Formats: sequence, C-alpha cells, structure tokens
Amino acid sequence: MIFEYLLLLIAAVLFVLLILCVINLVTIQTLTATKEIKNFGKVSVLIPARDEELNITNCLSSVLNQSYTDLEIIVLDDGSTDNTLELLKSFTDTRLRIINGIPLEQGWVGKNFACHQLQKSATGSYLLFIDADTVLHKSCVASAVKFAEENATDLLSVMPNELSETFWEKLVIPMLYFAVTVFLPFPMIERSSKKQYAMGNGQFMFFKGEFYDKIGGHESLKSKIVEDVWLARRVKEFKGKLIFANANSLITCRMYRNLGEVWEGFSKNLFAGLSFSEVGLAFTILTYLILFVMPPLLVLTGFLELNFINISIVIFPVIMRLLQAFKFNQPLLFSFLNPLSALFIVAVALNSFRMIRFGKGASWKGREYSESVISKN
Repeated sequence: MIFEYLLLLIAAVLFVLLILCVINLVTIQTLTATKEIKNFGKVSVLIPARDEELNITNCLSSVLNQSYTDLEIIVLDDGSTDNTLELLKSFTDTRLRIINGIPLEQGWVGKNFACHQLQKSATGSYLLFIDADTVLHKSCVASAVKFAEENATDLLSVMPNELSETFWEKLVIPMLYFAVTVFLPFPMIERSSKKQYAMGNGQFMFFKGEFYDKIGGHESLKSKIVEDVWLARRVKEFKGKLIFANANSLITCRMYRNLGEVWEGFSKNLFAGLSFSEVGLAFTILTYLILFVMPPLLVLTGFLELNFINISIVIFPVIMRLLQAFKFNQPLLFSFLNPLSALFIVAVALNSFRMIRFGKGASWKGREYSESVISKN
C-alpha cells in the first residue's frame, strides 16, 4: 500500500512538472529576425577564445556579416596553443580587434578574466559576450538590440539551438533544455526579484554597458565557474530587468564534439551550479533517479504492472522531452532515451563532486581550478 502511494506521488509530481514545462514553452519570449535596422548605439561584441581553431572562423565570420553595422568586435586570444591566433589574424576587417590575454591572475577563472579584459577594451554602449563556438544569424545583433530597447532590458540572455552530431551529444545536450524548462518557472525570471529565479546562458549575454558596470561585471564573480547564472543573479540583486528568451532560429552552438568533452564540460559545471552544496547534489541525484530512471526500469523489468499510474510515470517525462525537442529543434528519437540521459546526469553529478571535493578540482582546456578558488563567495 505504501509503495502504491509512493507511485501515486511520483505521478503527481511528474504531472505538475509537465504542466510547468508546457507553461514555460508557451510563455517564453522569442527573439526573431528583424528586417528593421535602426541604430541604437554601438554594440561591442566580445569573444574570449582559448584553443578554438575548430570554431573561431565560423563564429567570427557570422559576427562580421551582421546587418547591424555599428559594431566593434574584440576577440581575446587566451593563451591558445593551437591555430586560433593564426586564424584570427587572417581576418582583415577594420572593425575587428585582436588582443592577447595576459597570464591568468590568482583567484580568477579563465573565462571570467578574459571577459573582464575584453570589457576594459570595449567602447560600445551595449556589451555582447558570446562564446567562440556560437554562430549568429545575420540579423541576430539587430534583433537583440531592438528587443532590448523595446523591453527596457538590462540583460538579455537566450537559449540557442544547441547542435549535436554524435550519439553522446544527442543523448546529453538536450538535458540542458530539460533541466531549465522542467524545474525553473520562466515567468518568474522576468517578474520576480528573487535571485533563485535568475537564469543566464554564457553563450550569449547582451548587457547595457552602464548596467554591466553597475553590477561590477565579471570582476564581481571572478572565481565563479557558472558565471552566467551568477551574472543573472547580480542583475536581480541590483534591481535590473532580466529576460531569458528563445533564440533557436538566430543562434547555433555546438558545445562539445565527443564523449570526453561532454563528460568534462558537464562535470566542470554541475556541482558548481549547485553552489557546491552536498544537500543540493543529493537532492538532484535522488530526483533524477526517482522520477526519471527508476519508474521505466521497474516497468520494463516487469516489477510494475501496466496500469494508468505506472504508464503515466513512464510517459510524462517522454512527453516533456518531445515537447522540448519540437520547441528547440532537438533530436526527437532521443526523447525516448530519457532514462539513460538522466542516468548520465547522475554519473556526471557524482564525478563533479569527486573532482572538486577529492580531486584536483574542476578542469577545462588545460586549466585546473581548486575548490579553494572556485568555492569562494
């Protein structure tokens, strides 16, 4: 009897999450292409690049091809050991400036330090930080400026079209959409002043320059690995307007290219994203196991009979994944592998905890960050 009540509770929780998912997908604002090219002031496009030879050419070409012409484009080569700098030097557009990053200073995370240096060189009234693995539609900057002006936005961040080609990318990358749309009420991102409803994506962070300075920029969170969410929280802390929008048709990004990169990238961010809380980690692991892994496993092994409740607890997560796949152009068939995707996230969570608590710390692109650095407030 107790077990039946537990299954009923799981079904109820999943139903609520499904409703929240639908609300989020319906209410999220969308950044769309604009044909109107109105000058709202100079935009500084700021790109940190470290060992990005596979991405930087496509990224920079897309930025130089923008319909919004009042641009300055600054790329910081952050000690690349590949051909990134040589590829950058092959561009001759006068709007482009290339700067060499200085050695990483103590207490900083590499990306934050690079962005801090980029901002110091910027002269635009708007600051657009993008990752070197993003590609922008021709009207992306014009659309972002227009949207920010019309909505009086201090920080506009977006969900791009996250590309995936290998099996492991297709299995795991959609879980980024899943985690956000299932557990975070989107309407509260804009309406609530509470920091727990803040959300940002470091692949595209469009600031009003004055407000970026007001919140202290990247220097205010120099040791934070998940800098995008912390910047969004700073915006709320300083009573700014934050909008998190869908830009699936205007921005593409391929974050990782193989299992090793997926594993390392997610492991770097997950425990840090939980503010290094063991309680938060345990809650996350149990949530994924109880809601998304165990029910289909018990049904497939015949431990649970096929009744309405038991079928519901298997189907509800798949419906969520399918809805997100349609909305954000993700692989449809991999929605049916959600239990395996969730199990991968559990494994990553444990590895992230192991790395930071008992290993050398978080690692990315040849740099290691000890817990004593990245756990500072």
